[in-house]
Amino acid sequence: MLQRRRRRRGRRLWTVATATVVALACTTAVSTELLSSRPREVIAVVAGSIDPAPTTTAIADSDVYGMAQADVDKTMDAIRSANVRSVRLLIPWAGVEATQGQLDWSVVDKTVNSAAARQLSVVGVVNSSPIWAVAPGGQYLSGRPASPATYGDFVAKVASRYQGKIAALEIWNEPNGIQFYTPAPDPAGYVDLLKASYAKIKAVDPSIVVLGGSMGSILDYGGAAISPPNFLTQMYAAGAKGYFDALAFHPYHYSLKFSDGLQLEGSPLLQLMAMRNTMVANGDGDKKIWSTEYGEPSSQGGDAVQNAFVTDILTKWQELPYTGPMFVYTTRDGQSGGFNAVDTFGVLRADWTPKPVLQTVQAAASGSLAKSAEFQRFSTVNDPNLGTPLSPVYKVNAQNWAQIRTVATVYETASGFVTSPTPVARKAGLYGTVPTTPFANGYQDFDMYDGLRVWYSPATGAHSARKGIYDAWTPALGLAISDMTGGGLGSQCEFENGTISWSPFGGAQVTFKNGQNPGTPTTPPTTPGGPTTPPTTPGGPTTPTTTPGQPDQQNPISAVLAFLLGIIGGLGGAVTR
Repeated sequence: MLQRRRRRRGRRLWTVATATVVALACTTAVSTELLSSRPREVIAVVAGSIDPAPTTTAIADSDVYGMAQADVDKTMDAIRSANVRSVRLLIPWAGVEATQGQLDWSVVDKTVNSAAARQLSVVGVVNSSPIWAVAPGGQYLSGRPASPATYGDFVAKVASRYQGKIAALEIWNEPNGIQFYTPAPDPAGYVDLLKASYAKIKAVDPSIVVLGGSMGSILDYGGAAISPPNFLTQMYAAGAKGYFDALAFHPYHYSLKFSDGLQLEGSPLLQLMAMRNTMVANGDGDKKIWSTEYGEPSSQGGDAVQNAFVTDILTKWQELPYTGPMFVYTTRDGQSGGFNAVDTFGVLRADWTPKPVLQTVQAAASGSLAKSAEFQRFSTVNDPNLGTPLSPVYKVNAQNWAQIRTVATVYETASGFVTSPTPVARKAGLYGTVPTTPFANGYQDFDMYDGLRVWYSPATGAHSARKGIYDAWTPALGLAISDMTGGGLGSQCEFENGTISWSPFGGAQVTFKNGQNPGTPTTPPTTPGGPTTPPTTPGGPTTPTTTPGQPDQQNPISAVLAFLLGIIGGLGGAVTR
């Protein structure tokens, strides 16, 4: 048996122990499984091709590997009846060449030929090392191949045998985690597999899309897991450029909708955006990122929640110009109604009855899934100076929407669309707020109960302060070079030419550096509302806790109250996402 049944992460962060136990279980249990697979969109299409557009919706099905032919055919019929045109299937090396030199294609033939007979193009995942091919220290199935060249030879045989039926070949599955790549994730070693496979595949059929990466959306964890952005960076450092046609990614997260990811550090959405930036920086801006697996188990919150999560990603994925096909995992539950996530990913229940999510997948595959209203509004903002979309349109707060583009971030406010340089938007995004002024003269103000100003230039970076500080600011001070620090006992902010300090009794005091504007102008006491140095979140906003509104500071009693409230606010701090 092989590794077919996908373990599905309850959230996304593994522990070393969990990853190791699962990997060992896959090794010793030797199941007839491997990876996942999934289909595609509408329009009559040749079996061996796939539309690379982000509107292409397909199915990933790993459970079909090893089924009886009748069950395989029934599964393919169900996929095809949903107007899907592509399916992701396992092609486990260990299942074909258990003994070196002796090839048995019968199990793979069942699935690939059944798909082709229904005009379903196939994305084949070539993984699982036979015991004789495992490198020292690796485990059966998950172990990296001892000889990349031998692995590449097998991949070429796959391309040759199924030429005209295979649209794309995915090199391994989730090599960035120890669950599927032992003895440990190794970006350079993985690139060796790409290099050994790419030219051999193209020699057989240049039209086959070679998918690299195949990364799971996990977080860095010692030697057991490498996050997709870090794994991709190391892939490029090892010479991956030129050895894949598109990148594959699995943006799973059971408790967070895809479009809500800008509020969580390390989310699948932020990982996707970071990988896009890395690809552009390495000259691969013309290559797409495919999601070759995504699913939500019904065990997490029921069928309605599953449908909501899948609807969200199908809607928001297609708002990005750099994404490719989306493969939904999977066709049918292993056991419906249970609490085991791995058994409840299906768009069909175990008894073949449809879940609500099937209708959503069918609509997306047919091209009838509606564009979001907010996306249509933002599409009217088409100034090329703002760059191209990097994020989908997302909710900043209950009232406002925004979209991160490559040059600036576009906000929709009550008064219309306003833009911010992206570093300014990231800083302000930590507070879940929107601009109240245009960005001009090196700064921009944002909507907060006690005010927020963000100063920015490429040389100084983006830094913020609250009203009590920025009311005392003058252009002679230059731009901020630090965030406001301190708390109820006092705050301060550093600028290019001086410092503004604030206390609940003395108000704000300006001190210029030697040789700069003389004098120390002061302002009456005001309360800036606490420090503005929340933890930075790569690529997107989070919302820290905020202290209640502060009383007027014009008398000693109010000053004392402000002092006490400031201490309470300081103890509250900022939430780290």
